[in-house]
Amino acid sequence: MRCPNFVLDIEDQRLWQDDEAVHISKKAFQLLRCFVENPGRLLTKERILEEVWGEVWVSDGLVKDYVHDLRVALGDDARDSRFIETVRGRGYRFLGGIEIAKVGTDQTATTYARPPSLIVQALSDLTGSESSARLCRGLTSDLVTDLARFPDLVVLADDNSGDDGIVRPSVSEEAPKGGPSYILTGSVQIANRKFRVNVHLIETVGGRVIWTEQYDRRLENLLDVQRNIVARVASAVGGVSGQIPRTERLRMERYLPNDLKAYDLYLLAHELEVHFDREKTLRGIELIKQALALEPEFARAWLVLGWLSWQACAAEWVEDVGLQQRTVIDAYAKAAELDPLDPLGLMESASVHAIRGDQTCARDTLERALALGKNQADLLVAASNYVAIVLGEPDRAMRLMDRGLEMLLQIPVWHNLTGLRVSYFSGDYERALGFAERAPKFLLTDLFEILSLAQLGRQDALSDRCRIFRNRHPRFDHLALGKLLPITADRTMKSYLAGIAKAGLGRDAARLRVVS
Repeated sequence: MRCPNFVLDIEDQRLWQDDEAVHISKKAFQLLRCFVENPGRLLTKERILEEVWGEVWVSDGLVKDYVHDLRVALGDDARDSRFIETVRGRGYRFLGGIEIAKVGTDQTATTYARPPSLIVQALSDLTGSESSARLCRGLTSDLVTDLARFPDLVVLADDNSGDDGIVRPSVSEEAPKGGPSYILTGSVQIANRKFRVNVHLIETVGGRVIWTEQYDRRLENLLDVQRNIVARVASAVGGVSGQIPRTERLRMERYLPNDLKAYDLYLLAHELEVHFDREKTLRGIELIKQALALEPEFARAWLVLGWLSWQACAAEWVEDVGLQQRTVIDAYAKAAELDPLDPLGLMESASVHAIRGDQTCARDTLERALALGKNQADLLVAASNYVAIVLGEPDRAMRLMDRGLEMLLQIPVWHNLTGLRVSYFSGDYERALGFAERAPKFLLTDLFEILSLAQLGRQDALSDRCRIFRNRHPRFDHLALGKLLPITADRTMKSYLAGIAKAGLGRDAARLRVVS
């Protein structure tokens, strides 16, 4: 068999196999460049972290993850390496086999999307002891590591601060060009077995403080408390419903530039996606397709296309639901391929495996998403739905969802839709009805509210709700919806069918089968 011909184009930031581009994430490209420029040399994890991540503190476990992803892209085998050799206990060695493209090749350069940058200021120690200084360093390091996992942020570390611990907007000069930047700063104070953490999020343009929060904790179990605070701050700042994504979307509402580039189109589409409205969803699909025409390797844009298209399928807002469902599957698969370390992309990729009937791969992919996103509130809440309907573990799903919701300072409306479904499949129908009151007005909200009422035997309210549901959704087919969700675990399938039967909404329930 002919050996693949790999070429690394430094200028274009692409890996080519013969005449085809190989999709790898930007950080994976930087790691591969580090290997290719040091052929035959032992590269320790410390050296790789310094070369690829620079001043950003991240766990050395990320190196192993990205090496794995490079091996997948190159078709390499850790047990019989052709490109990257593991030197056990020491690091890695590049064995050759990948050329560097000559300057001046006629490959078309890609203009990559530019997410906003976040500069993480070292937390100020207001106590002055060695232990409090260590705590400040630990909190700062963990914050950078967790925030660096959010694909919508470019995270930088900066140790310079004023006497008051607040970084001034001049630091924005160090951030990448092409988008607004933010600074996360704060302080730690310890007294009487208690400690207080204050954090501030500042826009570098004008120095406006857009978010501030105070955390007061006792020191019984310092490591647990430290993990809790880091997870809360990271989710509040960088999560899908966090302060920076929200500020960016609001910025787009205030100012619509005539020349809409890919990232701005992505922001606009993302804002429309959270409304669960027919016109806004269809408009969002148009905008995100425009973004992808400009930036076909923008992983998060593919994810938003999948979310918007899924809404259009679930509510039957398009004529050809089958075609739109294929768009959902292709978009999720593409997002995970382009950024294999984005837990949200992996989570949706797990749903694709489930739809195709590969339960083993679905479980493995979902577990990896949960491991990577263990401190991301939005991921924990969203993934809890798949833990229930794909893995068939509703009790575990409820625990994950509650942990994610507890980390959020303010619960976005769309998380109530997840709470409704997870509560239903966990058998907590009263709680499900509470989530239904706060969830967006959407087909799934109406449906699982009805199923919960049916399971509780509330016939007085059920008949009117079913009549309204049929009038609102005359094309509803519970069989097709079961495949789209996708409900693939026997336990949750039985629960779904039981509710459908009790509500009288089914059409020959025995026909419901999830197929590839």
